[in-house]
Amino acid sequence: MKNIIFTSLIVMTSVFIACNSNKNKGGHTHDTVVGQEAHDDHEHEAGALSYTLFSNDYELFVEFPALVVGQTSTFAAHFTQLSTYKPVSGGKLTVSITQGNKGIRHSVEAPSSPGIFRPALQPKEAGIYKMLFELESPSGNARFEIAEIQVFADAEEAALTTEELEATDEIAYLKEQAWKTEFATQNVTLQPFYSVIHTSARVKGQPQSSIALNAQTEGQVNLIAVLGQSVRKGELMAVITSSGIENNMNTKLKESQIAFEKSKADYNRTKPLVGIQLVTQKDFLQIESHYKQDSMRYYQLANQVSQNGLRVTAPIEGFVSSINVSNGQFVDRSSVIMHIGSKSQLLIEAFVNQSDFQKVSSIFDANFSFADSKETITLGEISGKVNSNTAFVNENATRIPVTFSAQNNGKLMPGMFLEAFLKTGRKEQALVVPLSSIIEEQGQYFVFVQTGGESFVKRQVELSNNDGVLTEITSGLSVGERIVTKGAYQIKLAAMAGDLPLHGHTH
Repeated sequence: MKNIIFTSLIVMTSVFIACNSNKNKGGHTHDTVVGQEAHDDHEHEAGALSYTLFSNDYELFVEFPALVVGQTSTFAAHFTQLSTYKPVSGGKLTVSITQGNKGIRHSVEAPSSPGIFRPALQPKEAGIYKMLFELESPSGNARFEIAEIQVFADAEEAALTTEELEATDEIAYLKEQAWKTEFATQNVTLQPFYSVIHTSARVKGQPQSSIALNAQTEGQVNLIAVLGQSVRKGELMAVITSSGIENNMNTKLKESQIAFEKSKADYNRTKPLVGIQLVTQKDFLQIESHYKQDSMRYYQLANQVSQNGLRVTAPIEGFVSSINVSNGQFVDRSSVIMHIGSKSQLLIEAFVNQSDFQKVSSIFDANFSFADSKETITLGEISGKVNSNTAFVNENATRIPVTFSAQNNGKLMPGMFLEAFLKTGRKEQALVVPLSSIIEEQGQYFVFVQTGGESFVKRQVELSNNDGVLTEITSGLSVGERIVTKGAYQIKLAAMAGDLPLHGHTH
């Protein structure tokens, strides 16, 4: 290790002050945690200190023995990227202590293991210092400051000053465990929230996205598609077998072909005569128009007519939303055989009790969740908007319909039932946390509050309404506390283990 004595005043700017700084004193060794071998490459010394510091992008949880003159203190600096809650895998870390215009520092060029950097310092003089951690990594840079850190004159003074703390109800959950799971934390803040009407909803097809397929001729219908079938554009839906000479489709196709070939011959014959003025431009345009009409009619019929009869195909991609005839039934040219609905254009219809009719007109947004899972989708995720929010009921309904238009995200289908969280009204300041942070036990609700880098406490909270994604907390939490938002169940398992190590160790 190389210690460098600063000869000039160190200017430290853009320093992130700790949002939460905890000193845990005392020592222990790790036990096995939830079936996983804990740290076995270190022992814990009396006088061990730990701090948890935050920036916008990183969490730094650092542990080290109390600084003593002439003794080397090795740091275990755990860096976590808050956006992913994964360890910082590379980069350079410099730790320094300064007092006035002098100090020492030490740098390591890479972590000793993913997320953990191990610089070391050997102080020369006792006193109160400022400590700075400077990270330079491919994922970004960060600076963390501890305003006051004491360097002791000897180990005896350090041991007397850093007395061991009594056991608490804190739950230990190591960084190495959190990094391997889906885990996240966030600060508790006040933010705007809304009154929420919790109700049911049903997915429907948009009326304008449903297309009726007509028979187009008289005859017997032979159905190919079935109700609910997904279909591609141009896919065969049914065949109409004509009866009688006047309805024979092959005869009509032959007549169309003869008309087309005559029009084509007239067009090819008269086209060169226009240039030498043997045919007027007006007469030629009329001949050309007949040719195009006969051509389109013939090719369209040729694509539809088969040896078995008239082919009826899907005009759009979607699904068979209704079948209006029975197989083998006789139909005429205006008969509707079936309807094809679009899967991409949807309507979500929610229902509000009449007791909430005064809130209906102010509904402006919604979230929806599936009855058989905890997944929630927002109206914005499906490019949705409020279609109607006028309070009324008709003779056949007792609840007020509120409709939303939406684009299918591939997880919705017409006929599906959903839970709906209709947002109405606005509360400017509310203490709101993600629903994923809530643990329910026998009708009571809890969150896990982070008290240190690897320590958490279980806290009972009271809930108000929720929108399927966030919930309002009425008691149990304070602004500025940090809670677990992903991985709360893993902390619960750690709490149930009962024999886990207390917090405070040097790796």
